Amino acid sequence: MRPDTSEKAHGHHTLKVHRGVVVGVHGDDVFVQLGPRAQGVISARKFPKPPREEDEFDFTLRGREESLWVLELAGDPTLPTWEEMEPGCLVPARVMRAVDGGLQLKIAHLHAFMPKSQCGLPRGKRITTLVGRSFTVEVLEVDREHQRVTVSRRAVLARERAEQRELARLVVGQVVQGRVTRIEDYGAFVSLGRGREGLIHISNLAHDPPAHPSDLLSIGDPVQAKVLHVKRGGRRIALGIKQLSGNPWQEIEREHYEGQLVRVTVRKLTDFGAFCRLRPGVEGLLPCSESGAGTHGLRALLHEGQEIAVRILGLDARRERLTLSLLHPTGARITLEELQADFDHSLLERGDERGPLVQNLGALLSRALSKGIPRAT
Repeated sequence: MRPDTSEKAHGHHTLKVHRGVVVGVHGDDVFVQLGPRAQGVISARKFPKPPREEDEFDFTLRGREESLWVLELAGDPTLPTWEEMEPGCLVPARVMRAVDGGLQLKIAHLHAFMPKSQCGLPRGKRITTLVGRSFTVEVLEVDREHQRVTVSRRAVLARERAEQRELARLVVGQVVQGRVTRIEDYGAFVSLGRGREGLIHISNLAHDPPAHPSDLLSIGDPVQAKVLHVKRGGRRIALGIKQLSGNPWQEIEREHYEGQLVRVTVRKLTDFGAFCRLRPGVEGLLPCSESGAGTHGLRALLHEGQEIAVRILGLDARRERLTLSLLHPTGARITLEELQADFDHSLLERGDERGPLVQNLGALLSRALSKGIPRAT
């Protein structure tokens, strides 16, 4: 059962603070590990200085994009210093006033100057129209001795236009060819050519996600994937491989129904229940309350990889939700033997006289005779 990703990006914001570790930096995207199976992404421009892998920060959740949380830094970040400013950096700035030859800006508590030629405005438009506005600028020059920073908006706009031209023909739903260039815990990066690179999140590799992307892919592998979204002016391209094959949930209601006894494999145990795999790409939740063992006894009753017989309590293929029970309505425990008997009985009801039941009885009789049990005369 997958997490509910129905919230649109930036559609939900919680003030709860989550500690996260930077696990990768790719262009403007900083990927953060929030927990064992939760990852997030945040713009590098949100940080006072470029973050590095293994750096730890506090974050708040700002919504979801596919299977990634959109993050914000919690609290006020440390302000940049003169020693941390370098040419080529992209930093957020606010225009304070017009001065001779250009504009005066502030980057956090630092003052900066933008020449009129670097404002990026159409010819004839007054630079005073930018006063009071905030946007990203590129650092052109840093004079630490005189505490002077020169920046450009025109360079950022030119970069964005170039990226848009490269991505003009890349549309959502398009199937693209690429090659794996980097593998991280949270997914694989794929080069699409012309300087374009997309991310296949681990949840979009297969309907039955692997423990690690390297279980399915290696650096240099050619891949075919579908474009899931193109955001931030093309700086973030999300790709999916599993979207090229049929969704296993679309067929589930044709073969399964509420009340049915089925065989599942325990995939993961949690404090609130067990996630069980019915088939590749289809998982359900067995709540502690439906195990007969209570909250604290579930881990003693089950273990990961174990095959068990359960009853389908709820099935909603559209929302990809499956709820399971280890108990009969009477409260009695379901066993694998009952599952086999239920299956054999269904074969007989359909008139399958050569089903497993007949074969199993024949096998039992043969074994009994081989042990010397006398036949009836």
